[in-house]
Amino acid sequence: WVVVEGGDIDRGERVAKIDGLELLRSRSIPSSKPNAKTYRLSAILKSTGNNNSRKGRGGRPNNVRSSVEVKPIPPNLSASEIADSTNGRVCHIEWEHLLKLPSNSASSSTRHLLSVTTDTGAKHQVRALLALAGGAPIAGDLRYGNKRNNSQQGRFRGGRVDQPLPDGSVALHARSVFLPTVSLGGMEFLKDKPFVASIPKRWRNFFGVCEDDVRELW
Repeated sequence: WVVVEGGDIDRGERVAKIDGLELLRSRSIPSSKPNAKTYRLSAILKSTGNNNSRKGRGGRPNNVRSSVEVKPIPPNLSASEIADSTNGRVCHIEWEHLLKLPSNSASSSTRHLLSVTTDTGAKHQVRALLALAGGAPIAGDLRYGNKRNNSQQGRFRGGRVDQPLPDGSVALHARSVFLPTVSLGGMEFLKDKPFVASIPKRWRNFFGVCEDDVRELW
């Protein structure tokens, strides 16, 4: 699960309902499954070779350079066109909106709780795709969320991370782990039932949300 910074729209536009995720939705593909509320976001990731181990707050290295470069894949691009983009690794995430979080003076944008799943293990793919391909950076992620690159499409503007969280963390939480092919002794239960971890207690102070608020969402 992640908490993301929502965007907004050009002030000259009048729109009846804006929740801050319009840019992310416009760059994602809705699920084709009946009654599904998930979206698929795709991009090509390429490592920059920056493996600086000295990190500051918000997962931000001292030289502020990102570890991966991101080339968004438009939702209308065909499979063959994607295959031709060989300069990097094609990665996908599926996301679902879970909850709009209470307003907070620490952020000028609307924050949202999303559920994100991946099918690849590319470095920083969740952080990089949400921020640079989707325009919805994870709260506290100064490494990828403090950029204006690729942050607008039409009248929709993406979110931005202007400051770290109080403890210097990034609001990304491993909510569940499911290992259908696990063969480690004593962990066979993960083949049929995922391990679920409660959200961090400090999120109550940061975002006004606690485990009791989200337990029924899972």
